[in-house]
Amino acid sequence: MLKRMAHYIRAVNAENMKEWRIEWKYKPDFFRQFLAPFVYLLPYILYGVALLGGRYSEHLQKLTGVRDMIAYIFIGYLIMGFLNTACWAMGWSLRKEQWYGTLDTIFAAPVPRWVYVAGMAAHSTCHQGLIMVFQAVVITLFFSIVFNTSGILLMLLIIVLMVLGLYGLGVLIAGLTIGLKQWWVISEALSTLMVVVTPIAYPLAVMPIFIRKISLLLPTTYGVIGVRHLLLGETMTYSMETIFLRLGIILAVWVTFGLAVFTIMDRYGRKKGFVSLY
Repeated sequence: MLKRMAHYIRAVNAENMKEWRIEWKYKPDFFRQFLAPFVYLLPYILYGVALLGGRYSEHLQKLTGVRDMIAYIFIGYLIMGFLNTACWAMGWSLRKEQWYGTLDTIFAAPVPRWVYVAGMAAHSTCHQGLIMVFQAVVITLFFSIVFNTSGILLMLLIIVLMVLGLYGLGVLIAGLTIGLKQWWVISEALSTLMVVVTPIAYPLAVMPIFIRKISLLLPTTYGVIGVRHLLLGETMTYSMETIFLRLGIILAVWVTFGLAVFTIMDRYGRKKGFVSLY
């Protein structure tokens, strides 16, 4: 069993390193990915300043306990960067191999098919993590944001559970890619929905009740709220134990469902004979 797991880990790392080598060949695009988040974050900040008339808001403080609008939005947007890992990177990985005409060759490797997706997940998480660290350092220094770092270990645990839950979504999209070539339609719909209902730039309290209920089914909601509570002191209506419990349940459900869909679509693709067709 241990030898088999070590074999799988080597395969996951091989896929991870392969993607790093490919990305490094296109250096302008590689560095662009580190700068793009600042461009995407800018509209949130400008809208906030325009609506509030400045950086600080007494109304936001009454709702959330956080007065600094920029710090509030920045943490939410930073955590949501992992959504791209699940919705885009993992789904796009299989589509690229279909494009190259190498997916059937990769799937012929003596490891389960999910190992390939796990390798892409490992790479995407490492890459996104580097981008987030770079973004966090620049934004924190530029806006002189002060965080409470006493709960850093709990914060990291929340992020891990949230990311693992998002992996279930990524595996699902990767599976749908095999049978549905236009995977980006599903990925676009799911990622847009999650961005809207997750309290990134606004608290749960301002959302309509039905949207609030949908939001509570997503790991990103608990990830954003938990991290902002630990770093900025955002007021929570749930205990930290409740957040961990719900993240654990969401993780189990999403990963199980994602693997089931991936297995079904993999068998369907092999039966129809179009696994590697672009």
